[in-house]
Amino acid sequence: MSEVLYSVEHGVASITINRPEQRNALNPSVLRGEAWMSDVLYSVEDGVASITINRPEQRNALNPAVLRGIREGLRNAVETRAARVITITGSGDKVFCAGADLKAALSNAEGQGFGRGDFRQLLLDIYRCPKPTVALARGHVMAGGMGIFLACDLGLACDDIHFSTPEVHVGMFPMMVLSLLYRHVGRKKATEMLFLGERIPAPEAMQLGIVNHVLPRNEFEEGTAEFVAKISGKSVAILRLGKEAIANAEDRVLEESLERLEAALARVMATEDSKEGMRAFVEKRKPTWIDE
Repeated sequence: MSEVLYSVEHGVASITINRPEQRNALNPSVLRGEAWMSDVLYSVEDGVASITINRPEQRNALNPAVLRGIREGLRNAVETRAARVITITGSGDKVFCAGADLKAALSNAEGQGFGRGDFRQLLLDIYRCPKPTVALARGHVMAGGMGIFLACDLGLACDDIHFSTPEVHVGMFPMMVLSLLYRHVGRKKATEMLFLGERIPAPEAMQLGIVNHVLPRNEFEEGTAEFVAKISGKSVAILRLGKEAIANAEDRVLEESLERLEAALARVMATEDSKEGMRAFVEKRKPTWIDE
């Protein structure tokens, strides 16, 4: 739970010290509270809770602060009666989310700079959220960003963006994302995406079942607002029960699958090729694989 909460509702920005058991006493984490608030924006307006990854200069890459901020935004939205539907998006129109911040991951040999456990829990939080979740992609959806997009109930995208799982190019493999990808795309195409890491244009992604609707960029804001408003107009109680029924009908093994895949990702990141791939990405050069 974040120790500083930030929200915007009906035009009013609220900053709340969230340490009631410590009489809201100040500590370094509280004093640094603006870090996650600037990385993840949260607002509620007209029944819609909006969560925005706000790191456009870093292609909205994920780091521990972003993962905590999104999870906190989800908790706030679930607890806020006025929030009837939740949207997740990225700032700017270039990248929805580029996945892990590899520079942060390189800061720790085991990759904990990214926060693998937090990412797994974030995917589960989105997937299990009792309120409807809608991903809105104005920019490209890549790597861990694909996981966030797929974990949402619904997804809309601009028609000129692409979707990809490019981890293989840098000596990685989208372990936790694949569990969600195989729930949306047929095995052969999903495996091709994972093995090749090639870009899939948004119209093709819609045909594959990754995206619900693709909209021209100049119609995106109006079109998505209309779509989300339709969901907001439905009964929150009925949709909550419907989501529970969908989860039960689909399967109950996602959590177990993600735990196993998180462990598999740790093994991948421990290899020399993975370390070389990430170094090459940061240094903007072609990796030299040693196949171990």
